[in-house]
Amino acid sequence: AAVLGALDDKIAVNERIAEATRSLGMAQFRAAVDMSSTEHDVVSVSAVLVRGVTPRYSDEPDALTVLNQKCIRGGRVSLGPARRTLGGRVPNNKLLQHGDVLVNSTGVGTLGRVARWTGEEKCTVDSHVTIVRFDETKVDLVCAGFAMLAAQAEIERLGEGSTGQTELSRAKLGDFRITLPNSSSCRLLSPKLQALEARGDAALRENQTLAQLRDTLLPKLMS
Repeated sequence: AAVLGALDDKIAVNERIAEATRSLGMAQFRAAVDMSSTEHDVVSVSAVLVRGVTPRYSDEPDALTVLNQKCIRGGRVSLGPARRTLGGRVPNNKLLQHGDVLVNSTGVGTLGRVARWTGEEKCTVDSHVTIVRFDETKVDLVCAGFAMLAAQAEIERLGEGSTGQTELSRAKLGDFRITLPNSSSCRLLSPKLQALEARGDAALRENQTLAQLRDTLLPKLMS
């Protein structure tokens, strides 16, 4: 019990670290916006704005990881609920790149949840998730991602359709206006946000290792 308790305590500490770094980054972002800001339509500053693929699920070892709406929660991406799909026909623009913003686009309760993709794994998303890949020649990728995170409550209200069939169209999301700090503020702020996000991501990656260790030890300790 003491061994497992120590692992659980460390996992809880890492979760608080991830929450704290995100909260601190968001506070710095909002402070920069309050000082001086600009507005942009999402489509006007995006290089890619596209729904994901229709998966052909597979357990083959070379199958591609495909994220679904359950993977996007709390502003971050979890690979836990992900599945795998045959990747041969996945277009390049639907293979995730570092800094992509993922937006859940189907169903009440899930629609509008936003996360930034910062993983290194080769992944795609299913057709219920929209990929927003900002154009780095027009906006700072990190600040634009934080602008989407900050606007999640507004994005959640963009859904159209009947209960249970609510959809967020690409056109509606493309027309949505995000607010960013001015360009000079973004240049100063972006490295700070990246450092905070990297610390939070590292804590959550460590949690994956700790959880695997805990789950491996549990039956041996109980034996």
